[in-house]
Amino acid sequence: MRATGEIPELAGISSSEGARRIGYSVEENVRRLLRYQWAELSIARTLVAHLPAAPEWEAKCAFALHQWECATHADALRTRVAEMRNPVPPLDTAPDESLAAFFEELKRGANTVELVAGVYGVALPALWAAYRSHLDDTNPLVDHPTARLLRAVIPEIEDAIVWGDRCLAALVRDDPQAGALAERWREHLVAYLLGARGIAGASDGAAEPARLPPGRATGPFQPDMHPRRDSRFAGSYNFNFPPHVVYNAPGVPDDERNLALLCKRALEMDVPEMMASFMTERADQPWELQLDYSRQLWDEARHAMMGTVALEARGVDWRSIPLNVGFSLRLNLHATPLERQVILYGIEQSLMPAEVGKRSEYETARASGDELSAHFHDYDWADEVLHARIGRRAMKREGISREKALEMAQAIHEKTWAALAEYRDRDPQEDWWPAFVRRVLGHDSAVAGAELGDPKVLTE
Repeated sequence: MRATGEIPELAGISSSEGARRIGYSVEENVRRLLRYQWAELSIARTLVAHLPAAPEWEAKCAFALHQWECATHADALRTRVAEMRNPVPPLDTAPDESLAAFFEELKRGANTVELVAGVYGVALPALWAAYRSHLDDTNPLVDHPTARLLRAVIPEIEDAIVWGDRCLAALVRDDPQAGALAERWREHLVAYLLGARGIAGASDGAAEPARLPPGRATGPFQPDMHPRRDSRFAGSYNFNFPPHVVYNAPGVPDDERNLALLCKRALEMDVPEMMASFMTERADQPWELQLDYSRQLWDEARHAMMGTVALEARGVDWRSIPLNVGFSLRLNLHATPLERQVILYGIEQSLMPAEVGKRSEYETARASGDELSAHFHDYDWADEVLHARIGRRAMKREGISREKALEMAQAIHEKTWAALAEYRDRDPQEDWWPAFVRRVLGHDSAVAGAELGDPKVLTE
């Protein structure tokens, strides 16, 4: 007979002694989880709201990732709350006014320095500490589903905090005033967090401020949706972008078409910049749709990063490309939130036909012999299939048929393209493509001197 006494007990999640601990009651557990999910949701919405106007490209990339991670954390927490309480407590309103006040202040970061200092230097570390404390205090056996959830999300929060520390160090390295600004903003937010008794609502004896400092949240939050690039970029308002036509033009060799595709991918940062505006202005949409769009926003930012990585692999300084803000600019400032959703759907639908859509782009990348581009476009294609489904769900909710949506999208496209006239004088409207092709590919462009036709194509 085999000895069994050394087999780990309780499925390895705890010792018998540890499982005897009297942890949180279900009521207390739910109270805390409601605050955690509100914190995750608020951080996600703060990052989304600031993504367009943040001029630092790398910050846009990180905001896109971390908002999606926070949204998925919130979703898991909402599910756990629903497992323990019926009817489910309100999930889309703040658990209390003081916690709401902290997150309203967090939104008011005036620039990237303050935003990073607040989100990554105050809010996320406080959330991390609340999760660690929860794991220490809850019963590991009876509350295993919560413990498992928290153990899964803690590493992502840790990674985000590390990114934020490195980002802030870079932002303030040569600017003592920026460092002082970050520290003042952190102190301001810590006071509001203490006033809320921490993320969990139990500050473990930390002294609360006798009086909160004057807040910035004196009225409704008005995010800046004008998309921006930092000083490393030129031509942000040069709306002449030949790759939109070249990648699918007849008679153009595969290497030039592939190069055009890579430029288009890099330009895709304008999609999350645009999505951020309607996600912020239509935050009352059903949670499932908010979560869908959070994922799509991250995917679109990933696509932009795919483009920059593939261009760097070819020795191209992609910051020299006029990655203009025309798409997000004209839609954010000259279309309604619903119109932005409709045009996003129209674009996704235009990418589905095999002869001109994502299959064609993948095949172009393969034909060029660029293995990295083909790899990236393989996954880009897969993502866009998902995005088309997201768009269909959104249009169904609005009661807009596919035919009506495509008709509306074209009208919105024409209207907002015309609105770019008021911004064209900010940069020369130059055809930069022939010189770029000569520099990167070592031969003349197949469309040099050609009339490419109307560049205002409905595409991403």
